Amino acid sequence: MTVRSINPRTGEVIKEFVASSPDEVRASVAKGRDAQRRWMTDWSKEERIEAVFELRAALQAMKDELMATEMLEGGFPQKDVVGTYNGVIKGFDHYAAEIRAVDDYDFPLDPAGWPETKATINLVPHGVVGHIGIWNYPFWQTMITMIPALMAGNAVVFKPSELTTMTGLRIKEAFANTSMPADLFQVLVGGPDVGKAMVTAPYDALVFTGGRGTGLDIMRNVGVKPLVLELSGNDPGIVCGDVDIVAAARGVASGAFSHGGQVCIRIKRLYVVRDVADRFISELLGIVSRIDVEQQLGPLIREEARARVHEKVRRAVHEGCELLMGGDKVPSKGYFFQPTVLKVTDDSLEIIKEETFGPVLPIRVVENEEEAVRLANDSDYGLGATIWTCDPVKGEALARRLEAGNVWINDHGRTINCGELFQGWKCSGIPSTNRRITLFMRKRTIIDHVSCRPRPHWYS
Repeated sequence: MTVRSINPRTGEVIKEFVASSPDEVRASVAKGRDAQRRWMTDWSKEERIEAVFELRAALQAMKDELMATEMLEGGFPQKDVVGTYNGVIKGFDHYAAEIRAVDDYDFPLDPAGWPETKATINLVPHGVVGHIGIWNYPFWQTMITMIPALMAGNAVVFKPSELTTMTGLRIKEAFANTSMPADLFQVLVGGPDVGKAMVTAPYDALVFTGGRGTGLDIMRNVGVKPLVLELSGNDPGIVCGDVDIVAAARGVASGAFSHGGQVCIRIKRLYVVRDVADRFISELLGIVSRIDVEQQLGPLIREEARARVHEKVRRAVHEGCELLMGGDKVPSKGYFFQPTVLKVTDDSLEIIKEETFGPVLPIRVVENEEEAVRLANDSDYGLGATIWTCDPVKGEALARRLEAGNVWINDHGRTINCGELFQGWKCSGIPSTNRRITLFMRKRTIIDHVSCRPRPHWYS
């Protein structure tokens, strides 16, 4: 079986790859486990950190080649790729500081109930982490797993999305220029069949970013093991009555349409307070009309993706939504779609209830912020949300009421330190209060009765 990398700006096949076999999936676990044991046994923490920093140097040496590959097979605008690349490079310092702070610690015990006893907590790596990658941020999303997982002492077996195989293989090339054990990072090539084989393979933990349906299927089949899941979102935006209309319209347009709308945390439904609705929508439409689709947005990843978006917009209009702008394919050889704005009065429609992975923004006019919060929270998803207001006190108060793992006030979509604490609520993932480095570690509690004397309650 083969997979193909295709340039979505032209529809042309770039390269074909032979998919990994089930035997290779199974073998990756054994090879990774052997490499991981050596990684933890033969290397000190500081030596591991230094070796991972060799990966940063290798990625910096091949920066132009790496970004060119990502832009070629993803169709992404250069500014998007540069931004995520820079975020990854900064992440090395962050996760090095994080892992240096991880150490054994004593848990306090009451000496009356626990005489001559101490409890020590230590965090250790899972072992071999399987990672099923995505295509819309193929470098960034891979590295926010790879960097902390390796620094925490794990091996990683990675399957890039079949739509961006070349980017995954570029990362493997960079890894080969480090002193880390060869099988500590492995790349499997393939589509859903290889992904399903990874789900049932005996990895010690599994990482997946993608759709809710696939995530639920993974949970049904993976068995008992730690999961790091990010299962998309349907992020609401709230435009308050006291907003700076021009600034908010610019921010919303960027948050809704950048990267071709192919972003898990983009603004996917917008609630605008009636007092400013007409002026805000007019300003927003003016900004959207000036967007250069080919240069600023880029294409959708495949023709099938564009067809799905197109059909969803057509159904929305048929169901009573008002088409304010866009709504059609761009006549070109690539998979471009017009930035589309809809006016909606019914939140039960598919265009509101379900995520649209493309440049489409449904807008609903609401009476006040209270109604906006209620509608924003009426969703199965809880990845992100945005609030647009000139009142910082109001903005923070509203943010604390939104059922989402990430909330931006007068901004959108910027994540901290290479994916740190980027976690969703509800069906957007498995929520955690952990720092990202500890998502790739497990706890061991050691209770030590330091005296050899028998306990009074033991059998005699």
